[in-house]
Amino acid sequence: MTHDFTTPYAEGPPLRTTAPFTARTSPDGREVVVEGCCPRCQGTTASPFPVGLPGSGGTKGILSRLVGRSPGADPARDVLATEVFFCECGYAHPQQPTDVPFVGCGASWRVLVPPPGGHGA
Repeated sequence: MTHDFTTPYAEGPPLRTTAPFTARTSPDGREVVVEGCCPRCQGTTASPFPVGLPGSGGTKGILSRLVGRSPGADPARDVLATEVFFCECGYAHPQQPTDVPFVGCGASWRVLVPPPGGHGA
């Protein structure tokens, strides 16, 4: 699909999507970058998430032991499975307020990720 620039800006409860998104840990291991297409406007979006900060997915190291995650956990998969993502396509859609934190269509979503080695619930 191609980016629909005419989609009016609208916020709402997070959508749920099985659309393909990729999550990769940066070479320095400090952040996870999630990339894909917004399920509402189909614009390309990329969101960085710091690894190891409270409230962000992908916690690792000492903090991971404190919150019950194993040190070998995959931070990219953790972020993809737990975070809410926002359209950051970079295009000011019609009716977009001037003070929004993310330039895009206003959509938010969760990515439905099957369990490791599983086929979903």
